[in-house]
Amino acid sequence: QVGCYLGFAQTWHCLLHKCTDEKNSKKIRVLNALIGMIQKFPYEDPTYDKLQEDLEKIRGKYKQVCSMLNIQSDFRASTERPSLTF
Repeated sequence: QVGCYLGFAQTWHCLLHKCTDEKNSKKIRVLNALIGMIQKFPYEDPTYDKLQEDLEKIRGKYKQVCSMLNIQSDFRASTERPSLTF
């Protein structure tokens, strides 16, 4: 999950880095904050006492980024196939 957030954030950072207007600079700052939080996350230490707390903060920042980018934060694929109607 955290790796997915990191890939998402890095991809959008690269896409927005090309446009340097005021709106995108705010988005880039929030993306940088998310990337920084993820890079500090202790992947190798399952006994880390603030693991759940930090994970919730990362999820919250991810949702903030999605909101700023006007992207749905829930990427669940539908198992139903669209049906044809006539």
